[in-house]
Amino acid sequence: MLQHCQGQRCQATRIIRGHQGLISAHTQGTIEAEISNLGRHLIAVRWDNGLHMYVFPDEIEVDETIEEWNDDTW
Repeated sequence: MLQHCQGQRCQATRIIRGHQGLISAHTQGTIEAEISNLGRHLIAVRWDNGLHMYVFPDEIEVDETIEEWNDDTW
């Protein structure tokens, strides 16, 4: 399992369809958490377009930078 850090920046590697909407390829976001659910590894991402969505590790490319944020922004 990949260990991503909360606050680490990422971008979508392809179009991602989810219940909140569509994430275009190369859309940037910030990793919030990682979970394992029913044997699947999922990553919670707060996208720069305002959506919040769980994605699979192969759907994102992780950057080296970490963004500082706090819960008051939600």
